[in-house]
Amino acid sequence: MLKQTLLSLTLMAAAVAQPPGGPGAAAPEFTDIKSHLSLSDAQLASIRQAGDTARAANRTVRQQIAEKQTALNGVITNGSTDAAAIGRAMLEIAALRKMMDSNTTKAHEQALSFLSADQKTKLKTLEDAEKLREEIGQAHALELLAAPAGTGPGNFGENIGGPRPLFR
Repeated sequence: MLKQTLLSLTLMAAAVAQPPGGPGAAAPEFTDIKSHLSLSDAQLASIRQAGDTARAANRTVRQQIAEKQTALNGVITNGSTDAAAIGRAMLEIAALRKMMDSNTTKAHEQALSFLSADQKTKLKTLEDAEKLREEIGQAHALELLAAPAGTGPGNFGENIGGPRPLFR
C-alpha cells in the first residue's frame, strides 16, 4: 500500500514538472482579459513577467521534489525501517511544496499590484462569476442555458449545425 502511494506521488510529481504547452508553445495573447480589464501593454507584460518568474522558480522546486520523492521511494522499496529518515524526507518534500505555494502566492500578489482600483473591481466580478462554474455547467447539462455559438459537440469553433438546445 505504501509503495503504491509513493509510486502515485512520484508519477504526479513527474506530470506536474512538465511545462504548460510544451516546448516551443506560442504564448497566449490574452486579448479578452486585456480588453475586459482595459490592461495596457506594459501592465500585461509586467503581469506575465511575474507569472513567468514564479513558474521558473516552481519548475526548479518541482525537480527537487521529484528527486527527493525518487530517493524516498528507493529507500522504502529497499525495505528501510528507518522511520526518522523517511519522516525527514517527507517533511523536506512538504516544505518544498509550501515553497511552491509561496511562489505562486507571491506572483498573484505581484500581478494584482499592477492593477488600478477600477481594474481590481472588474476582476472581482470575474472572481464572483468563477464561483458559479459548477452551477453554469449543470444548467447547460439540463439545457437551461444555451451553449455559446460554435461550442457544440464536433463544431470545433464553428457553428455548423447539430442539435439545438431544447429551450431558448
